[in-house]
Amino acid sequence: MTMRIYLHSELSTAQASHGISQDDYAQYAAYCTRRLSRLRHGKAVKKELLHCRMYKNALSTRRVQLHEDGGAGGGGGGASTTTAAKEGSKARHAYRAIDMTNLPTEILESHVNYFLEPLYCAERCWAASMAIKAEDDGRGGGGGGGSNALGNFGGGNSKKDWSPGKIRAQSIKRLRKAVKFASLLETLTTTTKTIAEEQGNDEMNGHDTELLNTGAVSSKPPVDEHTQLEARAYAAWMRGNLALEQNQWQEACNEYRTALTLCETLAAASDTNSAAGGTRIDGEGGAGDNNNLRQLELFDFFTTRAQNVIAPLLRYSHYELQEKGMSPQETMSFLQSSSLTTADTPLQSKLLSLKARTLHNEVTGASSMTQIVFRDNTIAVESKELKIALVKIEGLKNDWEKATAGKGGKSNDTNTTKARGGSGSSGGVGGDAEFMALLNGYDDAISLANQELKQLATLKSGPAVNAKKFQLVNIVGYCKYQKLKLVMSRNEDLISDIVRKNKKKGLTLKHLEEVAHLYDALLQDARAVSLLPGGGTPEEFDGDSSTNLAPVEDEFLLEANANVLRLRSLRCYYLARMHASPLVHKYTEALALLGQAGNLAKEACEEIGACDKMEGGDKLLEQLEGVLEEMRGEKCRVIADLWLKRDESSISEKCLLDRLFDYDIPSNSMPLAHVPPKLIPMACKPSFFDVAWNYVSVYPVDELERALKGQEDGATTKQSGFLGWFRR
Repeated sequence: MTMRIYLHSELSTAQASHGISQDDYAQYAAYCTRRLSRLRHGKAVKKELLHCRMYKNALSTRRVQLHEDGGAGGGGGGASTTTAAKEGSKARHAYRAIDMTNLPTEILESHVNYFLEPLYCAERCWAASMAIKAEDDGRGGGGGGGSNALGNFGGGNSKKDWSPGKIRAQSIKRLRKAVKFASLLETLTTTTKTIAEEQGNDEMNGHDTELLNTGAVSSKPPVDEHTQLEARAYAAWMRGNLALEQNQWQEACNEYRTALTLCETLAAASDTNSAAGGTRIDGEGGAGDNNNLRQLELFDFFTTRAQNVIAPLLRYSHYELQEKGMSPQETMSFLQSSSLTTADTPLQSKLLSLKARTLHNEVTGASSMTQIVFRDNTIAVESKELKIALVKIEGLKNDWEKATAGKGGKSNDTNTTKARGGSGSSGGVGGDAEFMALLNGYDDAISLANQELKQLATLKSGPAVNAKKFQLVNIVGYCKYQKLKLVMSRNEDLISDIVRKNKKKGLTLKHLEEVAHLYDALLQDARAVSLLPGGGTPEEFDGDSSTNLAPVEDEFLLEANANVLRLRSLRCYYLARMHASPLVHKYTEALALLGQAGNLAKEACEEIGACDKMEGGDKLLEQLEGVLEEMRGEKCRVIADLWLKRDESSISEKCLLDRLFDYDIPSNSMPLAHVPPKLIPMACKPSFFDVAWNYVSVYPVDELERALKGQEDGATTKQSGFLGWFRR
């Protein structure tokens, strides 16, 4: 079973968490060292990865003519193999050399650490090279703070005195090692060596014999095609970095072009897989929504890497080629010849076939997708569950139309999927079971779309993720709009039935209350329509605020606001009729409500007239004009009732000057004005007391006590005498 390893996603997570975003390459190199130690000490892989003499007979150390190779192998180096192989030598305790190319496919595909080990070796060398350059730039710019990268990766204590040439040489040396490990990773992903081939040179140990007995012998690569492409793209990018540092512009263009083409192909393949509903990934336990989300994230990552990382380096190399004297025509021909346009290797043929499948899926896949149109956006419904939910809704709509048509209602054209503003028209009243089933169908579709949005919330923002969120947000808005439109049309039909049945007898207070309550519900739904998510363009969509989106200023929003004004006007009108009913006698409030209803009706007519594409706009305008005529007649009746039913006891105390605007005739003579004028209570502002306090001081307590005492003494003297009791 071949493995799939997301190499670039692994590196992106590690770099984002360990200093690369702050240009702290020394910290990242130290992290790679710690990670390598953990990778090599895994129980399943330490026999092949640890530089320990007790495992010197493992497959990873076997070579043909071992004593002639000399030096250390890949994976971190070590002491000389020739020295380590001599029995009884002084270096018998030295670390062994490791050559991972000797590992068969059966061993490599048993654990992911065999591929992560050379990957992090390459990353450590690349980070060390970048740290050396960063330290040199800090010294040249007058800096010097931070970690001492030259001392950490160059060895010794005198690296601060290095010349720029030596610093550059050390940086290039590290890049060469990074290229070696990246090439090793690329080789491991395509190796097809089996244990049986290795057995021809030497005897297998117990672990290898067990693998052979279980039948784990295969000539297939240990990883799938996707991982091979990722490894090749990474190796090409690293080789391009080395060539760029060595001023080898043609080779840099060649390698960067290869990396760019591979990243674009990986992005296109990820986009195609996510649009097709996802494919099973070996080792992940199944396909489905998680795989779809992974493919979306990969599309964003590889697209961003191709456009923001590799493309600028390729343009710079292209510019340097022209500066060296190569003409633009020669440069373009060279770039075309260096790109992957010919299938001269099996991997290139796979790449070309993958690109062909991608283009085919883009052409044929779009036509087979279910689409809806909402707020001038054509939205593709890619999820299988959502497609089934929408098909179910169409069937429930047909049942609802048949039920309403069978009860004498007007059928509604619900086949169109274009969502416009306004309430529209729908079937007549009836078919409660079908109506509730249709509402439940919309709720199911909304729930499915919200679940997918919740899964996308954990992904990093990017073009593909934001586009998927934009689709789902518009699908949620479309389903909510259709649901609200259905409920609003049913409530308006109920109002029409109440008014039509009681047109001859007149609406009683109970009927007016029912109509007013229905308009309350309609107004609430209309305001919910104006706050629906969706609209705009995918480029303007902010994926981080998908749950609390600001309303988009478009034709849909204008129509929704116009409908809100219309319903507010009708609600005020029926509330005024309730206040003016014979059982309530609140004519003053009724006049105020009628005035407000007239103003709102005029504004609604202007807004509806400005919406040229509003569904049923002409019919709504005719309805509002008829209501305006009724308002004028109702206002005259309320004024007459106010004249006839006014309570005379409430105005008997008023003078003629206070009753200039009253429509009554006093029963008895009244004064022209009150002399002196009556006091009118007024609420004083706090500032009055602040000003008054400036003129009021503290009472003189001592003087008041003396005056009081004098009064008491005088009263005592006056009370003496024969008639003193009467003078008290």
